[in-house]
Amino acid sequence: MSPSQAIALEAPLVASPNQAMKTLLVSRETLYKLINAGELESYTEGKSRRITVASIDAYVKRRLATEAQRRADRGAARGGAAA
Repeated sequence: MSPSQAIALEAPLVASPNQAMKTLLVSRETLYKLINAGELESYTEGKSRRITVASIDAYVKRRLATEAQRRADRGAARGGAAA
């Protein structure tokens, strides 16, 4: 297999629920609410659930964008002063 065909496995592609909970600093209940709401992508491998790291990253980016928009809206409501 040539280097261009090799899959780089430097970083994990999936996380266990416990790893995802620690990464996001959320409870198990909240994690499963996020999964059930479609905020995080997951699948089962045998009896184990796996959450994609890409979906964790995407969730954090969405949350940051939402927070930035909320702050911008709040600043605009105060007459343009940054909050």
